[in-house]
Amino acid sequence: MMNSLNEITLLPSAIPTDIDSRSKVNPFDENGKLPIFVSPMTCILDRDNFNIFNKSKVIPIVPRGVSGCITDSWIAYSLSDFEKSLEYDLSNKKVLIDVANGHMGKIYDLVKIAKKKWPTIIIMVGNIAHPSMYTTCCNAGVDYVRVGIGGGNGCSTSSQTGVHASLPWLLEGIKEVKKKMISLYYSGGEESGDYEPIPLFFTKVIADGGIDTTAKAIKCLALGADYVMMGKTFAQCEEACGKVININGQRHHEYYGMASAKGQVDISGGCKKNPEGIITTVPILGDLDSYCNKFESVLRSAMSYTGAHNLEEFKNNTQIAIQSIEEFKSFDK
Repeated sequence: MMNSLNEITLLPSAIPTDIDSRSKVNPFDENGKLPIFVSPMTCILDRDNFNIFNKSKVIPIVPRGVSGCITDSWIAYSLSDFEKSLEYDLSNKKVLIDVANGHMGKIYDLVKIAKKKWPTIIIMVGNIAHPSMYTTCCNAGVDYVRVGIGGGNGCSTSSQTGVHASLPWLLEGIKEVKKKMISLYYSGGEESGDYEPIPLFFTKVIADGGIDTTAKAIKCLALGADYVMMGKTFAQCEEACGKVININGQRHHEYYGMASAKGQVDISGGCKKNPEGIITTVPILGDLDSYCNKFESVLRSAMSYTGAHNLEEFKNNTQIAIQSIEEFKSFDK
């Protein structure tokens, strides 16, 4: 049974905690950033505004088709462009192999080649939509994997192809895969099954698709995601590069998925395959710093309610319950 993010809720700690102030929790990763990646979308990020996002509390990725940004930032490549880049020195580079179908074996063959040539390269892949694929990522040495297919506000893959997996189902499934990996590691691989004994290396998990509220993002983190990836939210910030359109006196940004016809034009100059993304507008709701500060505040609050001092405790110890859609009506205000 696949539940949606709206159908789950986080439970507060069942016992008294020593957290008497939100200032006592740490909502940041090891680099001092909030656990949020900005989707590499050309309606959000370009060479003119990238540095603004890079200096904020979130983590941007240079989209495909955009050049001239900060060289030590995350950079998105197509699979073919990544293969070509293996001819150059990728030491210490942060690379996203930005494809919709992360189930292609070639991705992981190339990751293994890159990791062998440049041990210091950091690689993100995606997207995967089956928990069993997580072991493939770990085996290949993938550092980060995006999970979720078709759930994005600018994506129409699921509605066209019928392929989909909910984020709660995926994240809980990956947790079970991790438990199996740990069991095999400590048993010396004596158990039988579909998993081979491997070094205890865990790829970081990025929940991706349709995460357009703070509550949904925080639920994903509590379900075990190390990070979330958000697009629509940042398209609604003043600093986004999308075309500004006035609708009934309200300023909007143009918003579209990278698989849409317009997204394909941005990447390669033309629409070369069936579009699996939409083109729409979203209202401009505020500035980037205000959103980041709000997210930090509500994440601190959620962590204090659940007794988590840091993100690792939050993703491993928070209890989840299923709620009815009727109950969600009292939740969603």
